[in-house]
Amino acid sequence: MLQAQTLMALSRSRSEQRRRDHAAPRRTGAGGAGDPGSGGDSDGDDSSNGSGGGGGGSTVDPAGMPLVSTILPRRQFAPDNACIPGRQQTRLYNIADVDPWVIQRINTLTIMTMTLEVLSRALPFRPDHLITGPNVRGLMAALSWNGFTGANIPEPMSFEITVDGRLGFLIERYSAVEFQDLIAYWESTHLFPVPSSLIRSDPYLVTFVVERKNRRSHVGARWKQILNLFLIAMREGWCDLDLLLDPYFLHFPKRTDEVAWYPGIEARSTNIADPQLNRREPADLIEALAECDATDPWRTHYRLDHAGHPARRIARLAGKFFNMAALNPNAPPLAPQP
Repeated sequence: MLQAQTLMALSRSRSEQRRRDHAAPRRTGAGGAGDPGSGGDSDGDDSSNGSGGGGGGSTVDPAGMPLVSTILPRRQFAPDNACIPGRQQTRLYNIADVDPWVIQRINTLTIMTMTLEVLSRALPFRPDHLITGPNVRGLMAALSWNGFTGANIPEPMSFEITVDGRLGFLIERYSAVEFQDLIAYWESTHLFPVPSSLIRSDPYLVTFVVERKNRRSHVGARWKQILNLFLIAMREGWCDLDLLLDPYFLHFPKRTDEVAWYPGIEARSTNIADPQLNRREPADLIEALAECDATDPWRTHYRLDHAGHPARRIARLAGKFFNMAALNPNAPPLAPQP
């Protein structure tokens, strides 16, 4: 009920604001080209001649999207020559001015003519010279995900690895799923773009992209099974939510997290920040991977940097679920789940 009342109040407030905006006199630009919804002088650049402003002003911008005067800004944040890319005119930028955007593309675009298709492909850094069929084959052949296993699996800090009962069964099932899906866990923080043109020209990359997508889908289903066991363990009193913070567990980034990997971007960014360093850029994906993992330990889920794991800074985790044991240790083991 409270949420519904809040939503109704917000709706009334917005409606009243729209009525006030509609009743207020329209602002005119410095050149008298009309209201902010018109095509004239819309980039805030004094060199604009206001062409296209006509008389009454247009309600649609050059990209075909409607312009509603009541939600336009009172002023544009910057003149045309400070926008990336230029609003109405193309600009020739220096690499440092637009990093990490691809300068060859930025120099040919304008905001007012940019389409959704162009925008969706305007990734900040496309390492096309590294993303090749042979390089991807070499990267996958290196089995880099094996670095998550063996001695690199951290000792749990909140529970005892020898625990029995429901919690022990949960840990056992999780460990099996982690081992089964190591590639997917590794790919979750090393997801590099593969150009469509390259995919079409290389059957190996067609298979690679499809299988990578399928791996993520399958591990999601198995992770939900683990979470179901976790819910039962919490309800039985074995643990609480903090268990999932333990460095022992690997987690998939949310799809909204910025985890895309652009191989070679570390060296490139360093050289742009300080050209005197002249840092050598990686020659292949194996070199780019080592550079990436050394720069960002979270990409290896801190399996190569145990001390740096954020959970180490949460004091309450240490030993929180120690000394847990089954009420009936002689009970038959739980049946494995499919």
